[in-house]
Amino acid sequence: MKRENYDVVVIGSGMGGLSAAALLTANGYKTLVVERLPRVGGRYSTIEHKGFKITTGAIEVEMGGAVERAFNAIGAKLDVRPVPPIRYRIDGKDHELPPKGGLRALVSLSCQDEGEAERVMGALKRGLTWQEPSDSISLREWLLQYTQNERVLKTFWALVSPTHFINDDELPAGKFFEYLKAPKGQGIGIAPQGNLALMESLAKAIEAKGGQVWTRCRAQQIVVDGGIARGAIVQRGDDVIEVVAKAVVSNTGPQKTVALAGSENFDQGYLKQLRETLRPAPFMAMHIASDRPLVDCSSLIFVLGRRLSVMNCPTLLCPEHAPKGKHLLMAGGTPQSSLPPYDLKKDKELMIQDLRDNIPGFDEHAEILFASYFRGEWPGYHSWPGYDLPQKTSIENLYNVGDGVKPPGWIGLGACARSAEIAVEDIKLRVKPGKLLS
Repeated sequence: MKRENYDVVVIGSGMGGLSAAALLTANGYKTLVVERLPRVGGRYSTIEHKGFKITTGAIEVEMGGAVERAFNAIGAKLDVRPVPPIRYRIDGKDHELPPKGGLRALVSLSCQDEGEAERVMGALKRGLTWQEPSDSISLREWLLQYTQNERVLKTFWALVSPTHFINDDELPAGKFFEYLKAPKGQGIGIAPQGNLALMESLAKAIEAKGGQVWTRCRAQQIVVDGGIARGAIVQRGDDVIEVVAKAVVSNTGPQKTVALAGSENFDQGYLKQLRETLRPAPFMAMHIASDRPLVDCSSLIFVLGRRLSVMNCPTLLCPEHAPKGKHLLMAGGTPQSSLPPYDLKKDKELMIQDLRDNIPGFDEHAEILFASYFRGEWPGYHSWPGYDLPQKTSIENLYNVGDGVKPPGWIGLGACARSAEIAVEDIKLRVKPGKLLS
């Protein structure tokens, strides 16, 4: 077996993995990233289909936050085009919220009268400035104390579904307030050449500073000796290589990390937490081609959908995502329950009905390229927000990054990059960069 030495080996090249590698490399750590797929990016990447750039997961990325800090650290450019303000569709009408007081405006649009709006907003203000609601009840249960108005309840479902990938009756109430108070970036953007091009630029910047990124390289095992992570066994082509490292960062999801390292090496409490806490969050997505834009804005959130909660039309900003004269629409939503079993056929039918109700001439102008159900080992999130594990595992010098270990209040790609920052800060305290002995 061949043997190579690194300071840190990162398993998986999603946003969490590449952000960790960028930060480590920028701080002088000899870093190797291994990725089993032929492309980097994980669930923020691109596949080509009929000339369209189809995302493997997320379509928009936060600007001015943790993601951009990772790019800046290694000298890569976050090449995205800013998305105009999101619109909200209520009863067939689209509303653009003001830059300040947007939540109040949205609640007012949904309420029957100003008294109801004041009651709901007063409760929200207390939760933000005095004490967060208990996590022992869901956001929906908390709201029902202040309103029975289904329009208001669906408004909060529409805020939760496309961001948290679960429903308002599944999200612990306190976690919604953590999300409202968590640091936000400076808007969101779409990569004009597709997600893959953006992530490739990050990988190339890592390599330019001395790191390595190996695609088509499967991690077979995380090596653990004496309760400490010592590296990984990987297969690259016909070669099986022992990668000796001082720390291991896994971007494969907490469950896969345990499988790679061997459950016998973990503390029983950690394994119990994994079994009882971790809940993968599913998400439905349809990628739709058309000969004209099916909506007139880049991002649209649906308050009263059956399954549909969000639509993105990237070609309004980035025509590069489709063949000339064509447009691409991504529609997304959550199933009725985020816990299995799922009724894939019913969920698809209801989402298509939502699309027909909201897009005149849908059947005439639209072609469904892909209907994706993110679940299992390729979920929306590796865990529901509020049900995450810590970045540190019970094995010394073994860390998880990504959307199974989101920091409190963080969501999406920003959460993945922030988890990488937390892991790297701890590595810097414990591990010094430098050449390992063979």
